[in-house]
Amino acid sequence: MRQFSLGRTLTGIGLGLLLGAGVAHGAEVTDVIDAADGDDPFDMRIEVEYRRSLRRAKITREFNCDPTTFAEHAETCPGAPPVGELLHVKELRYERITHEVLPVVRVGLWHDLELKVEIPIVAVDDQAIRFAGDGGNPDSIPITPAESSIAPEGSENLFDVPPGQPTRGGLGDMLFMLRFSPFAQERDDLRGDWTLELGYRAPTGDVMKANNEAVGRGVHEVLLATSLSRRFQYADPYARFHAAFPFASQNALFKDYGDSQQHVGPGARAGFMAGAELVPYDDPNTGVKFFIDVGLGAEYHAEGRDYSELFDALGSAAEGRAADDPCAETNDYDPNAPNCARFNPDSRSPIAGQPTDGLTTVEQYVTWRSQLGAGLYISRYAQLKGYLALEHDTEHYISSADVGRDLDGSGLVEARGAVDNANGVGGYDPAEHNPTYVPAIDAVGRRLRVEETTNFQVGASLSIIF
Repeated sequence: MRQFSLGRTLTGIGLGLLLGAGVAHGAEVTDVIDAADGDDPFDMRIEVEYRRSLRRAKITREFNCDPTTFAEHAETCPGAPPVGELLHVKELRYERITHEVLPVVRVGLWHDLELKVEIPIVAVDDQAIRFAGDGGNPDSIPITPAESSIAPEGSENLFDVPPGQPTRGGLGDMLFMLRFSPFAQERDDLRGDWTLELGYRAPTGDVMKANNEAVGRGVHEVLLATSLSRRFQYADPYARFHAAFPFASQNALFKDYGDSQQHVGPGARAGFMAGAELVPYDDPNTGVKFFIDVGLGAEYHAEGRDYSELFDALGSAAEGRAADDPCAETNDYDPNAPNCARFNPDSRSPIAGQPTDGLTTVEQYVTWRSQLGAGLYISRYAQLKGYLALEHDTEHYISSADVGRDLDGSGLVEARGAVDNANGVGGYDPAEHNPTYVPAIDAVGRRLRVEETTNFQVGASLSIIF
């Protein structure tokens, strides 16, 4: 009997260690500040986080390599078909460094219900663009003005390289979010934590425009999210799923010009993050807790008209050109010119033929994210936390607008001057044309593309808990 009782006791201890019997503290991602909870009528948490990010990318441009017509293309694409072959030719290197301070206030409203407010303040947002050089391959042809199609010697530039770009800073777009946990392990140890989130990001920051220093995007954004976690003795696995739906504000650059416009504003986003908090030390009596956070995730970005790596360069390209420059803002220009970035001249919108504002139609892509963090609750009333993260965007076009929509069944979106075909259909119709199509960068063979994107992030925060 004694041996049996001892074995059963040891088994119970082992299961308790494995399942975390009696432990009821969820992961940070599901933690909710509550109120009116017995002898604890009010809870609040004030946090200040510092973030630094370093984003780098290669920018390429399409090139139609045609050795049957151009002898100088023979070595570049010797196996190209008679119609030629589209290549993505390296052009530029892009770098962006951002320093941001993020005050966060979280207030308990009721049992397992909190209001969270984030106030992003961008201290420095600095960008740099240069020619790609040899791209790290000494055997390749280095890109200089002699080889560039963006800023070629002796011809009009799409924009100057390096372009003059502003250093941005200021108040960003604030987030207001309600967070609620219908199930909490702290109240029922047989269950884990389940948290629901409903948020609204307001266009509180001044809107980014070419050559200004603002950081706001000019969108209302609705956010939905749900998180799950289950605390065991030394581990707290979690998963979070989220979606964001942006809508243009009145003072945004995102405008609806009617007719066959493809997109008005940015595309929706959806993603997940899964990981675990490893908890080597947790003392519920003193509130001291140390944890390590490891996570992996991804976010899908739907196609939309949005800010891109070349927003400032494209948006300011028409300014400061000489009066005799064929791409000068005050001049007429050839719609087929490869580097005069003007809105669709065949549309009937008020922006027809005007220089682009810098926004482009950004193709759908996925951002992959890995993160490693650590946190220390010094006591019940203070926490220190830090993290490192690495993100990568899948390759995607940042200028991919369609010319328009075929409304008359001819199979084409006819340019200005086209007449009906032999079947009596077709002909030029300005209503078929997408006003935000920019021939210089959206036409096949001229599109711009982002590749080899990396985004290194580091952050640290201090929280005071009341």
